[in-house]
Amino acid sequence: MSHQSIPLRHLPAEIVAVASAIAEQTGLSLVDVYRLALGCGVLVEATKISPDPAGTYAGLEAAYLAKALRRHLGSAIDLLLAHDEHPLSSALLAACKASPSISTDEGKAEAHRRAPMSAHQPAEDEVPFDPTLGDDLESLGIGLGLSQQP
Repeated sequence: MSHQSIPLRHLPAEIVAVASAIAEQTGLSLVDVYRLALGCGVLVEATKISPDPAGTYAGLEAAYLAKALRRHLGSAIDLLLAHDEHPLSSALLAACKASPSISTDEGKAEAHRRAPMSAHQPAEDEVPFDPTLGDDLESLGIGLGLSQQP
């Protein structure tokens, strides 16, 4: 695989500003922020294509891709749920509103409890993901996320 330089001059100014703010807040270099974003973004883009004849997404098994994405998207899913922007939260809320026995606030709480992608925050001593997954991600050249940087 050859490594070629890719010009970044066509990035929208808003994206550059957000990346710069992340770099400043985390102490990472701008290059590291872009590298992490590219790794995450490539995995997300792989989900947008149809599986190939072998049933893989850009060469990745669906289960493997899902595990890799879970690590990258957990905080984004938490944010979506917290602001009622997750695609499932509105559907679950509507279902709860249809049930006269559940009030709106209780319905929201129940919708969040029933959501298939929970907003679980691991305890300090709890391993956030299968440790062997880290080795798999390393083999793909995907490092730690911003929240896991030293």
